[in-house]
Amino acid sequence: MRGMTGSSGTGQAAAASGGVLSSAVRYTVLIAQLAAAALRLRGLSGRVEGTYRYVEGCSTSVDRLAEQMATLTVDRDSVGEHHQAAAVMRGVLADAAAMAEAIEDLAQLFDDTAAAHEADYGPVAEAIAASPVPMADASFYSNR
Repeated sequence: MRGMTGSSGTGQAAAASGGVLSSAVRYTVLIAQLAAAALRLRGLSGRVEGTYRYVEGCSTSVDRLAEQMATLTVDRDSVGEHHQAAAVMRGVLADAAAMAEAIEDLAQLFDDTAAAHEADYGPVAEAIAASPVPMADASFYSNR
């Protein structure tokens, strides 16, 4: 009977440490996911900015072509339509710039959230990991 109690105590300690390990893994995964999301968003912001530069170059090129067409006495409607197309391109540039800025802001929020989470729970996670004493069942600590 005594062997069973020891075995049961060991089983409970293993289950409790498994819960702590699971919590530590969730904490680490959450920090990594927040950092990865911020990195991906920064990449997206960079692609939007690259597209912005491309469209800006296209609008300049279309305006230049319209001016060249005008010197070659191409009809005014065609020249006007090219200038109008360039104006439409320039019109979306402000939206693209705002989108790139919003994405960068969102990436910063992910970084800030990861840093705040680490500041709030990092010392606790480190203390738990360094503790030689097995943790109680996670539900014991739950305040929900």
